[in-house]
Amino acid sequence: MKNRPATSPFDEEISVASEQKRGEWIHRRLLIYCKFSIFQFTLETVIRLTILVFRHGSFVQNFLASATSDLLPPVVGVIIFLSGYKYAKNRPLDRVAVIRYSFRMIFLVGIMGFVIRPLFADAPVPLVGRVLVIHLVGALFIPWTVREAFKILLGLCGLALISDFLFVEGTLGHRVFEVFILPAMGLPGLLWCWFRYSRFHSRFTLDHVLGRYGQLQRELEQARSVHEMLFPNEITEGPFQLRYRYEPMQQLGGDYVYVHRDQGDRLNIVVLDVTGHGITAALTVNRIHGELDRLFGENDDRRPGDVLKALNRYFCVSMARHGVYATAVAVRIDRQGDQLEWANAGHPPPFVLCGESPCVALDSNAVMLGVLDDPLYECSTQVQTFADGDRIVLYTDGVIEAHDSRNEMLGIDGFQRVLQGKASVASREAVSEDLLREVQRFRKGPAEDDVLIVELSRHGDRAEDRKGEIHATE
Repeated sequence: MKNRPATSPFDEEISVASEQKRGEWIHRRLLIYCKFSIFQFTLETVIRLTILVFRHGSFVQNFLASATSDLLPPVVGVIIFLSGYKYAKNRPLDRVAVIRYSFRMIFLVGIMGFVIRPLFADAPVPLVGRVLVIHLVGALFIPWTVREAFKILLGLCGLALISDFLFVEGTLGHRVFEVFILPAMGLPGLLWCWFRYSRFHSRFTLDHVLGRYGQLQRELEQARSVHEMLFPNEITEGPFQLRYRYEPMQQLGGDYVYVHRDQGDRLNIVVLDVTGHGITAALTVNRIHGELDRLFGENDDRRPGDVLKALNRYFCVSMARHGVYATAVAVRIDRQGDQLEWANAGHPPPFVLCGESPCVALDSNAVMLGVLDDPLYECSTQVQTFADGDRIVLYTDGVIEAHDSRNEMLGIDGFQRVLQGKASVASREAVSEDLLREVQRFRKGPAEDDVLIVELSRHGDRAEDRKGEIHATE
């Protein structure tokens, strides 16, 4: 036995919603079909009465002579479809019920055409043409599937064959011929049902997908606003100034900057780049934010190397088994000294700008987070001079992996040259916006990865401390 191909939950959702919509559609069209049939039989009754009025002889005698053969079938038809219309309109019918009810109404039409009329008719009823008309008219009004229309066709053919055996005298060859020709009369109705259902399903699927896409876009916009609440506020006052620019490749991304000022008034910064893009990476960032809050809440005096080692353990325990990893760089700056502490776990090297001097790269000194677990994982804390007027720029690989029109990457060296051109900018002036514009100017087309540029500059704190000491001495 062959297994059926698995369907996704979204395909099932489309199928259920489509059938629900079609059930409502069938209900509306069934009511229209009943109205049409009421009008048809009423018109037939009026026409037959008019004929009786102008027929030679007394109207009463003509009426009594033709009541059963000419007037009874259309009057019964009006009663049947008027009752059917009221029933279908006043009762809530689900999809299955309304389809079954449409079957019953068409079957009643078949009984009218193949049993009641021949019972009182003076001449044989054309069975082949009547099957064609009843089935095609029903298919034009009621949006069946091909399978549903075929079931109706079989019922009508059965009634026609019963009528043929009861009211028509014929040979065996005639009977066999009708057995084969009657189902062929349903071919126009079957083709119409196939065409209409295919068009309905295609349009409904497209509308449903577009609707869900719009809903998803709105939800992503809301998720992005919540996600960006995790990012810190920029620091524009005081001895340390922190600014950043973030450009996710999609509405949500996996680049993140975390800032924590400890009780010793030291500024701790962690920049991460989670593998992947979009929702998965953003959800990972959300978890990392909570873990960093927990780490600094438990121990406010963690050095950068200790922070990355703790994050690596967290990734090994909860993320790596799902194939999620990250690169990260952690920095801690103390206003009481001219140094910064740092550690780099597989991240592109941050650059320290010291006036007009060449940029200093803080290269990786550990593997990325989640690859090696304790006790194999090592990440030591390094020290770099960071005096008044200096600036450190941290970034993610979306910056250096930007491609130009010749498909050449900007690279670490290219970004270093761009950064070196900003060495003359005063530390109080932000460069992150200019750096992002330079990357966008170099890049051809939209971003291929999330882009995050973080700058931290230092100015005036040591001079202000010395002024305070002199004033206290005086």
